[in-house]
Amino acid sequence: MSPDAAGTRVALPDVLSSKPQIGGACGVDRSGALSEIHIHAPGRYIVELSPTDRRMPFLRLNVCRRGHPDRVVYVPVAKRTSYLLKSSEGGVSLQFDRSDIIASGIRRIGIGDLGLVLRRRRRQKQFELPLGQGIVLRPLLHLAGAEGQHLTAALVSLTGWGFGVASDNLQKTLSRLFDGPPAQARERLPAAEPKIAVAMHLHYSDLWPEFETLLEAIDRPFHLILTLTGPDATLTERVQARFPAAEIMVYDNRGRDIGPFVQLLREGRLDRFDLICKLHGKKSGSSGPRMVLGEIWRQASAFDLIGSRDVVDRIVAAFERSPETGMIGSRRFLLPNEWKAEAAGWGKNREAILTLLEMLGMAADSPLHFFAGTMFWVRRRALEPLKRLDLSLASFPGETGQLDGTLQHALERILGMICTKVSGTAWDDENEA
Repeated sequence: MSPDAAGTRVALPDVLSSKPQIGGACGVDRSGALSEIHIHAPGRYIVELSPTDRRMPFLRLNVCRRGHPDRVVYVPVAKRTSYLLKSSEGGVSLQFDRSDIIASGIRRIGIGDLGLVLRRRRRQKQFELPLGQGIVLRPLLHLAGAEGQHLTAALVSLTGWGFGVASDNLQKTLSRLFDGPPAQARERLPAAEPKIAVAMHLHYSDLWPEFETLLEAIDRPFHLILTLTGPDATLTERVQARFPAAEIMVYDNRGRDIGPFVQLLREGRLDRFDLICKLHGKKSGSSGPRMVLGEIWRQASAFDLIGSRDVVDRIVAAFERSPETGMIGSRRFLLPNEWKAEAAGWGKNREAILTLLEMLGMAADSPLHFFAGTMFWVRRRALEPLKRLDLSLASFPGETGQLDGTLQHALERILGMICTKVSGTAWDDENEA
């Protein structure tokens, strides 16, 4: 196969044979519930996939090798995507759920493919996925036109947050998203039963079913406080049907998720609780690279904070073991870190942060540590310095799509800085938080 006239993509056949292709170095079998690509001999191949429509640009791939356990990986995919597959062995099968694939194909790489493979090799190589010893799959997104360019930008953005294509951060988040929670670990019973509030801000009401499923899995007592930016009778009815005692507050759209949280604190609605889990329906656009980053960010944070009863029990137990710990959040978004240095952590907020530190009576050189995205568990008493600032929803600017440099961005950092000790956790951590 060759690029189209614009030189931007490899053409896939409209219909691939449903009969197993037997013999030769490779073949495709679409006769069962799975769509299978077979590699019978070592070599370099071009794999071509055309997936069904999907919101998230990833596809679940099961890798089968003779003499090895199966391995599941999640590969980036545009509507029509080509990959360079390098395999040092034969007897390899790549399996996809047939409902995920419209068409698929594989062929040995030819002389005519070299220009396509070598073009932008350095950029595409960063998206390589190891499938096993001596087996590597490299997406050739530069052949997928504008959609491939958007996906490349999304993957670069994710990599900048520590969610590279082959990273545990991304692969395990996608595993949790595609396959659901792991089998429950043995039940951990905390020594005490703290009073827990879940304070959730939901500007995008379509995200409620996602959070509803996660909150149901907590399976321990908590009080839900939901803040909205406008009346929504349908959502209110659904929330109260599942959580009859839930408080639902409607506030002006100011300060993103932090403005309503500050207002709840000001009104004393959080005072009767020991621990507060702060969540919000983070979105970053409806399409394109920012959408992908926002989806992964929200999902990863939520899984790490309320992904299961076991996750919540571990977090509660960590607070009990360490009285000096004021805040626990997703370790994937605890800044600064190896992907986001301190300069990136400050952003355009240094002057505002220094002013707030002075108002709080804290040293100007107080260490910067915070959870990007402001989703975390926090002790109510750790928020007392913030309450003394006497801020309200009216203190925040109106919503105009600001990306940085506002009061809410400064407070995102201050929330971590006022805590004596901040700790990171993740749903897939083997050890307790």
